[in-house]
Amino acid sequence: MKRSVALVIETSNEYARGLLRGILRYQQEHEKWTIDLPEQHRRADPPRWLRTYSGHGIIARIETKSIARAVQATQLPAVDVSSARELSTIPWVETDDQKIAQLAIQHFFEKGFRHLAFCGEGSFNWSRWRRDAFVAEAKKAGINALVFHVDDDSSGMTWPHARRRLMRWLAELPEPCGLMAAYDSLARRLIDLCIQASRRVPESIAILGVDDDPLLCQLATPPLSSIVPDSEGAGYAAAEQLDSIMSGKKIKRLDTLLPPLGIATRQSTDTFAVEDKDVSVSAHYILAHACDGIQVDDVVKQTQLTRRALETRFKKALGKTPHALIIETRLSKAERCLRETALTLEQIADRCGFEYPEYLSVLFKKHRNMTPGEYRQQHRH
Repeated sequence: MKRSVALVIETSNEYARGLLRGILRYQQEHEKWTIDLPEQHRRADPPRWLRTYSGHGIIARIETKSIARAVQATQLPAVDVSSARELSTIPWVETDDQKIAQLAIQHFFEKGFRHLAFCGEGSFNWSRWRRDAFVAEAKKAGINALVFHVDDDSSGMTWPHARRRLMRWLAELPEPCGLMAAYDSLARRLIDLCIQASRRVPESIAILGVDDDPLLCQLATPPLSSIVPDSEGAGYAAAEQLDSIMSGKKIKRLDTLLPPLGIATRQSTDTFAVEDKDVSVSAHYILAHACDGIQVDDVVKQTQLTRRALETRFKKALGKTPHALIIETRLSKAERCLRETALTLEQIADRCGFEYPEYLSVLFKKHRNMTPGEYRQQHRH
C-alpha cells in the first residue's frame, strides 16, 4: 500500500515550487506515495485538517509557530524545509546561505567591484545568514560592505518610510557598487528604485538576486542576474529523508545544507568595474560583441596597446585574459539559452558565436563540468 504524505509548502514563489519539483521527482522515481497538497501561501495558518491528519508523514516549510504546533500535534514523521527552525528536533533541509553569499562575492570580484552592499530583511533567518556571510567574505578582502534592511521596524517604520530611506541609501552608495539582494522580488524593487534615484543598472550599481525566478528575472528592466539555489535538490533530499524515517531508518544528522547551482547571469550585473580605462573599454567590447565571432585581435584594436600589454593589464585587473573572457561570455549566453529557451544546440551555438555545436559542447563540459543537456535538465523550471 502506498503511503500518504502531506506537503505543507506554498506554491507562490520559485523556491517553494523548486522544492515541490524535487519531491515530485522523488515520487516519480520511487512511486511509493500519494500526495496531499493544500493550497497554501507563505506564512499562512496551517490547513485545519493537518492537526488530525491520518497519513504517514509530512514535509513542511515550518515558518510559524502555528504550523509547528500543527505538525507536532500529528506525531507523524516530518521533515522541515524552512530556515526558521521552529522545530529543532526534526530533520531540516535547506540551501547553504553561506555558500550563496560567497558565490555573490566571487561574482562581483570577478567583475572588478570593490564597493559592495547587501539589502535584505532582518526578520528571516536566511536573509540574516546571507547578510552575515556576505559581510564576512567582503571583510576578508578588506572591504566594508554596506547593509540595509527593508523591515527595520525599530521606529515603527512603514513601507513608504522604508522606501524613502532605501532611496536615500541607494543614492548614497559609492560608484560603481555591487549590490546583493536577499531574494529576487526585492532585487526587482531595487532596480526600479535605482532608476528613480538616477543610478544606472548595471553601470553605477550592479544588482544580483537569489532564487532565479524566471518570470521575475526576465521581466525586470534590465533583466536580473540571480543565484540559483538547489531548491529541487532540497525537495528531493527532504523526500528521501522522510522516506527513510517512515521506513524506520535513523537519520545520521538533522541538518542538510545544499550549495547553490551557480549564477544565472543577465544584464543587471553585465558590466565591469575597473579603473584601467583600456581594460574597461576592452571588457565592455567583449560583453557587447563576444557572440559575434570576435577574436582577441579585434579586442586589441579597441586600444592603443600591444596584445601582450593588454593581456598583462587585463589579467591584473580581472584575473583572466581577453580570450578567457570571450569564452566565458559566450558560455554565459549559452547558459541563458539553455535555461530560458527551447532552442536546439545547433541554434544556441550559432547565437553564441561558436562555429560548431560540438565545440560548444566540449567547452561547456570543460568549464561547467557537465554537458549542455545535463545543464538544461538541472536548471529546467
